[in-house]
Amino acid sequence: HDIDFGNDFATLRPWGWERRHPTAMMTLFASRNLIESTVRELLRKVPTVKLLEQTSVTGLGMTANGRKRIDRVHIAPHQDGAPTTIQAQLVVDASGRGSKAPGWLQELGLTPPQETIVNSYSGYSSRWFQAPPADQLPAEWWWKGIWLEPEIPGGMLAGVLFPVEQGRWIVTLGGVAKNYPPKDEADFMDALSQLRSPILAEAIRLAEPISPVYCNRSMANRFRRYEKWNERIDGFIAVGDSTCAFNPIYGQGMTTGTLSAWALQKCLEKYGPMHPELARNFFQAQAQVQSDPWGLATGADFSYPSTEGKRPVKSRIFAPYMRALFTTAIEDMMLHHQIDEILQMLKPPSHFFSPAVMGRVARGTLRRWLHRKSEQHVTPAMPPTAMPVG
Repeated sequence: HDIDFGNDFATLRPWGWERRHPTAMMTLFASRNLIESTVRELLRKVPTVKLLEQTSVTGLGMTANGRKRIDRVHIAPHQDGAPTTIQAQLVVDASGRGSKAPGWLQELGLTPPQETIVNSYSGYSSRWFQAPPADQLPAEWWWKGIWLEPEIPGGMLAGVLFPVEQGRWIVTLGGVAKNYPPKDEADFMDALSQLRSPILAEAIRLAEPISPVYCNRSMANRFRRYEKWNERIDGFIAVGDSTCAFNPIYGQGMTTGTLSAWALQKCLEKYGPMHPELARNFFQAQAQVQSDPWGLATGADFSYPSTEGKRPVKSRIFAPYMRALFTTAIEDMMLHHQIDEILQMLKPPSHFFSPAVMGRVARGTLRRWLHRKSEQHVTPAMPPTAMPVG
């Protein structure tokens, strides 16, 4: 499904229901199985690629003739077959946030790179549903998806509904600061009614559950600082989540992984796989790609007081401005669109501080100060059936 999130999602932010606003930025909604199987089938068509299925990597091998070089990978088939070794000009660790490469490097007598960890102790629970036919949905349900954020500190549970292929919905509950959503099916269904709006629970009453509840509690931001690695080792690089993994709720991992692969392509074109400067230059180029989404993800997690990690001094300095920025964007749809472009990684976070953006924030803040109302605004539990398009 190609969906304009700003226009097609019923989105409840901490301050209330978000106005519908076409963004012209389409988001692809599909199951992970569909995305990964599609990529895999495309990869199979590359004649120089060979896939070893049902096989585990068990370690790395190194040669130290003058310069140290990783030049082999130890593998073990899952079924019949003896462990063996693959010789390599270049070993690329693309095994994700669970990479075992730091431990394998240590086994070879190398000091692994230092790690920076920011942990908000987030977790989520997901369940698949078969959606009802479109003609069985209430006519006033204009939305294609649902996004419900908690009103912190009043609540710590968020809920989302994403449409995917074959007429299915994936429903996820998320929590932070160790407020983990339930693992049990009955408790999961009950928790849907505890969200700020009943819209998600009402939608699920019309759907059929088709899976158990799946949980993830390993969502810390982790940055392995290969770009600052003091070891001089040739023949080995790590890409994507193997070096920098974000809290997945912010949805920037695949984009960053793609940009990391692009950086690798450019470095290989310049240096080739055997060049002694390849690894150092690639790690520096990749870190530049990863620094912006790392700042966005950890900055968001640091909004929770219980988050563990070294809190940057600038995050405290800029926090009041960022609150004013997002508050102004509630009514300023032009500013909202610019924020969307930054969060979708079409523009760098430095754009938050461009003169045009800061000017709109200043004018919006002044306008609110001049027109501040004494009565407290109450957010309706359900989104308006005729949401105004901003």
